[in-house]
Amino acid sequence: MTNRSSLLSNPILLGVGGLVVGLLIGWFLLGWVLFPVQYTNADLWDLNPPAKEMYIVTVADAYAADQNVTLSQERLRGLTAEEISQSLTSEFAKRNTKGDAAGAARISSFAQALGMPLSSSPTQPQPTPTPGKQGGGLTDNLGMLLLILAGVILLVAGALFLYMRMKNRQAAPPAASSAQTSAEPAGLSDAPGSAPAMAVAPAAAAGAATAARPGATPLAKSLGTFAATYKFGEDNYDTSFTLETTRGEFLGETGMGSSETVGEGKPDKVTAFDVWLFDKTDVRTVTQILMSEAAYNNQATRQRLATKGELVLAEKGKTVRLETATLVVDCEIVDLVYASTPGLPPNSHFQKLIVEMVPSQK
Repeated sequence: MTNRSSLLSNPILLGVGGLVVGLLIGWFLLGWVLFPVQYTNADLWDLNPPAKEMYIVTVADAYAADQNVTLSQERLRGLTAEEISQSLTSEFAKRNTKGDAAGAARISSFAQALGMPLSSSPTQPQPTPTPGKQGGGLTDNLGMLLLILAGVILLVAGALFLYMRMKNRQAAPPAASSAQTSAEPAGLSDAPGSAPAMAVAPAAAAGAATAARPGATPLAKSLGTFAATYKFGEDNYDTSFTLETTRGEFLGETGMGSSETVGEGKPDKVTAFDVWLFDKTDVRTVTQILMSEAAYNNQATRQRLATKGELVLAEKGKTVRLETATLVVDCEIVDLVYASTPGLPPNSHFQKLIVEMVPSQK
């Protein structure tokens, strides 16, 4: 009874107790129940997997409009290469399943621009928590609250224990006090010695966490993505794209132009296109000839065009590679439509031809 009265009459203990009670009421009740914390302006790595995938797909669709690979890389900063690759692979498979060939081509183009080829078997996205497991208010953080409460109780108990111990030492006889003083340094030296170790541990853990969370993996030496688009009526079609580094250093050029026409009159009826790559460090220009079905099966046409470059039958989805000493261009026919003109063989000239060209530096 005397000890209890002395504790209640001590202003220090009353102040500590009032502080603890105030923290419990103000922090837990007000901060978690009445006015719960709301998180805003989260970083990309804080998003859940479905939200990350949605964001990455949005950046890919934006890239299809502006073709700015540098801006796209900046928008994806903070996400790992694995997350980007998995999301693009998953979206590519979804769009192919739905029959959205144009959408799938945009995803493929973006992946190639980033130097991340799509894998053949996309990784399944991680399942999101079901709504039934989500709650609200205090129950969501019950475990954390209990841990914090236990920590506060331990701190208060430790403070009371130290206070009572110091008070008993002051009231002890001189002999006992001397004995306790001689025995105390070992115990007291342990306490300060352990404090720095505990202080170092969080710093080490923080450093390990910082090292474990990788940033955006450096991408391949991609030089961008270009689309050579021909539509019937574009006479003397010829388009080219300059290849240069991010510092503006000229490396070469690539492009596509009409190589052979059939019939008479205008507009030109293009039966073959040449896709080419010029490398400033190479003495030759690499060329391949994309031929219509009728031209490819015509022996005279084949002999005439064979002197220009390697002959290739143009088919939707087909890919060809142009390679020089320091450059590589992967070309994919993403769209092909034949025109029909009376007096000419079927599938002899093109109504539309779109070739996606992805150059990179060796």
